[in-house]
Amino acid sequence: MANAKLFKTAFILGILFLLIASAGAVRAQGSDDGEDDDTTVTTEPEDEYEHEPEEHRDANGTVWIQTDIMTVMLDPETPAYQFWYTSDNNGSLARFMVAYRMIVEFEDLNGDGFYQVNETIGFVPLEAFEWSLQTGTLQDEFGNNAEVYASYTKGGLSGNEWEDDWYEDWLPEHDSENDSDDDSSASGVLADDGNGDGYPDPAVYEGMTVQFYAHIYMNDYTGNVTDDDGVKATYTVLGGVELKIDVAIGNFPFQSGTSQIALLNYLKEDIASGETDDHSFRLHEGTGDEEHDSEDDSGSGDGLTEDFDDDESDDVQDISLIQASTNTTQGFYKWLDKAVMTLPDESTVAVDVKASYWTDGSALLLFFAYPNFDNGSILHDPSIGVNEAAVPNHVTTGWGPEMYLATGVVAAIVVLGLVYALKRR
Repeated sequence: MANAKLFKTAFILGILFLLIASAGAVRAQGSDDGEDDDTTVTTEPEDEYEHEPEEHRDANGTVWIQTDIMTVMLDPETPAYQFWYTSDNNGSLARFMVAYRMIVEFEDLNGDGFYQVNETIGFVPLEAFEWSLQTGTLQDEFGNNAEVYASYTKGGLSGNEWEDDWYEDWLPEHDSENDSDDDSSASGVLADDGNGDGYPDPAVYEGMTVQFYAHIYMNDYTGNVTDDDGVKATYTVLGGVELKIDVAIGNFPFQSGTSQIALLNYLKEDIASGETDDHSFRLHEGTGDEEHDSEDDSGSGDGLTEDFDDDESDDVQDISLIQASTNTTQGFYKWLDKAVMTLPDESTVAVDVKASYWTDGSALLLFFAYPNFDNGSILHDPSIGVNEAAVPNHVTTGWGPEMYLATGVVAAIVVLGLVYALKRR
């Protein structure tokens, strides 16, 4: 009689466990819709969208944009973005950064379209200015967040101190005698040009307009780069895992009618990871992949920069952020090889974007070179993101359908074993 009661109890518990596990598997499979392939939604979903973006601001003014795959943190003081996997606790295993730190005016002495440091005419660190950071959401017809945006807009001079030693070692003929480590005065951005004259102080650039307008979409978004002659390039922004940044620069005080400008993208591949999770840069160039680590130092001097060789088979150029031990891409930085220049008469022309780079021992310095647009403006589209298929393998992401199925199988084996054992008794 005791065996019969034990058998009934075990049998009932086993059946209940199987039912719970089966229901969990159904729920897990039903919530895994994969990536969104369409740019519009035609039917209202039963549950909340996968990858639906959200944003909030903390007490310090830091902005957080988050989907179920990627988290982006925006600095409230200067245009800088840190990003990582949402399931990775605060980016402890894989955390990356891009900051926009400087605009350089240069004379293209060798006519190659790339910026080299010995061609510098003037420069201004973007931390010399105040920045306002505005955010918001755009909703679809069902009231879900279809897009989150965050916009840095340049204001007047900040009046704050900044540390200028990050550029003084490589900027040519920098007048370090007039500088202190923390100096926001004019001497903090002056350099001797060999004739006793210096580069303009930040006040010269006060009328310059700069905006970094970032978007993250719920669904994949396909767009075009167009000018007055039509479509010149096409791109796709991946929903939930990619942040597209529209860079707009206008009213730049060119010192020369033939000079160009270059925007410094300051990339770091290891912000919070430990030694076992080291990352490196893989630059996908037309002549093949180039491997670099920000801890390397390319040195200083006239021959500092390397030209990024454009892959002409694609409109998009990119750098992968590679996890060293597994050789997998976990993050990326992409940009279009075309930008749109708006001239004073409001006509638009698509122009080539040339990139050059080096490492300074702390980061990869990537310069986008744009042609002279005197009294006009330039618009360009880089983006940051993570590879959804390469979430760090020791991050706990919860039970998926496979776990529920495996649990159900184990439960079934346990029940059958109990039944067999009790029958033998």
